[in-house]
Amino acid sequence: MIDRSDERTDAGGLDTRLGLAFQEQEREGLKLAAHLRAVAMAAITLWVFILLGRAAWFYVPVIVAFVASGYAHYAMSRRGFRSDAHSFLFFLIDVVLLTFALLAPNPMLMDSAFPWPEQMAFRFGNFNYYYLLIALFVLGSYSGRAMLFAGLACVIAWGAGIAWIATFPDTLFDIPGFDRPEARLTRFLDPHYVSLDLRTTEIIVLLLTAAILATAVSRGRRLLREQVNLTRERANLARYFPPNIVEELAGHDAALDYVRSQNVAVMFVDMVGFSSMAEHNSPEQLIALLRAFHRRVERAVFEHGGTLDKYLGDGALATFGTPDPDPSDPANALRCARRLFEDIDAWNVRRREAGFPTVRLSVGIHYGGVVVGDIGTERRLEFAVIGDTVNVAARLEEATRTVGCQMIVSNDLVDAALANTPEAADGLLTGLTPLERLALRGREGTIDVWALGAED
Repeated sequence: MIDRSDERTDAGGLDTRLGLAFQEQEREGLKLAAHLRAVAMAAITLWVFILLGRAAWFYVPVIVAFVASGYAHYAMSRRGFRSDAHSFLFFLIDVVLLTFALLAPNPMLMDSAFPWPEQMAFRFGNFNYYYLLIALFVLGSYSGRAMLFAGLACVIAWGAGIAWIATFPDTLFDIPGFDRPEARLTRFLDPHYVSLDLRTTEIIVLLLTAAILATAVSRGRRLLREQVNLTRERANLARYFPPNIVEELAGHDAALDYVRSQNVAVMFVDMVGFSSMAEHNSPEQLIALLRAFHRRVERAVFEHGGTLDKYLGDGALATFGTPDPDPSDPANALRCARRLFEDIDAWNVRRREAGFPTVRLSVGIHYGGVVVGDIGTERRLEFAVIGDTVNVAARLEEATRTVGCQMIVSNDLVDAALANTPEAADGLLTGLTPLERLALRGREGTIDVWALGAED
C-alpha cells in the first residue's frame, strides 16, 4: 500500500485548463451581455415610443424576444451547452429578429393617413443597430472566427433585406440623367429610392469592423496564451530551482555567471533508515515517500528564505544566504530545521494511524564562507555553493548517528545567529546542548557544536 495522504494531482494539460478558463470567462461575458442587452433594449424602447407613439407597440414583442434570447443563451451555457455552434445559432436568431424589426413594415404606420413606404426603412440609420449587436456578441466570445461570423451574418441578413425590398415594383435604385443635378435630387428625395452606394458603404464598413474585432480578439487570446506559457515556464523552472534563483534567471538573458565569496548557512537533511525502508517497500512506495518528504523540506526551506540547492536521494542540501546574504540567515536556518521537525512529527502521527513506519530525520547546519556561482559547462550549468563550510555541514549531519541526536549545528552558526538576532536567543537555543571538541570524519582537529534531541 502506498501512502497518498498528501499527494497532489495535476488539473490537466495547459490547453485543457486554458480552454476551461476561456469558457468560464465567456460564460460570465454572456451573463453580462444579457444584462446589458436588457438595459439597452429598455432605453431603445423608450426612445422608439417617443418617436412613434403607439405605433411602437409593434416592436415590443421583438424587443422582448431579443432580450429573452440573451438570457436563454446564458442559461444554456450554464448547463454545459457552450460551443461555437450554440453561439452562432443564438446570434443568427438575434440577427433575424433585428433585421425583421428594422425592415418589416409596421402596420400601425401603414394604416395612418400618410403611410410610410417600405423603402423608407433605409433612411433612418437603422443599420447602426448591427454594431450594437456585434458589441454585445464580443462580450460572450473570445474567438476571432466568431467575430468574422457575426460580421458576415449581419451583412447577409442586411443584403437579404435589400433583396426583399428590391422585389417591390415601386423600388427605385438607379438615377436616370445622372448628369442633371435636378434629376439626381428629385430621385434621391423619392421615398421609394434605395441608394445602393450607401448600402454598399454600410456593408464594407461593417465587414472591416468585424475583421478588426476578429484580429483584436485573436491577438488578445494569443497574448494571454503567451503569458500563461511564460508563467508555466517559470513555474516549471521553480521545480528545479528555488524561487529566488528563478527570479534572477528570469531577469537575465545569460546565466548567473558571477562567482563570489560570501558567508552562508548550509543545512544538510537526511532521512534516517531509508536503506532499510528500500529493502522492505516497493519502488512505487519509495517514490511516494520521497515525494512527500521532499515537499516538506521544500516548504520549510522556502518559507524561511532559503535556497533548496538540490535533493540528495533521501536527503537535501539547502542554503540560507544565496544568492544574496542577509544577517538573519543563521537564525533562519535554525528556524527552518525546527519547522521541519514539527512537520515530520505531525506527518508521523498520520503515518502511524495508517500503519506506516515513522520517518526520522538527521540535520547538520554550519555557517561560514563559501564560493557561490555556476559550475559545469555551457550545455549544462548548475548554481552551487562550494567550500569547507559545505563539507563541515555534511559531516555534522553524518555525526548525528554517532552522537545519537537529531540535529547538530556548529557553534559558528549559533554565535552568528545570536549576534544578528539576539532577541530570539531563547527560542533558537531551546533544546540545544553544547558539545565541545567534536571530531569530524576526514577533517583534522575538532569543532564545538550544539546537539538537539537524543534518538529513541
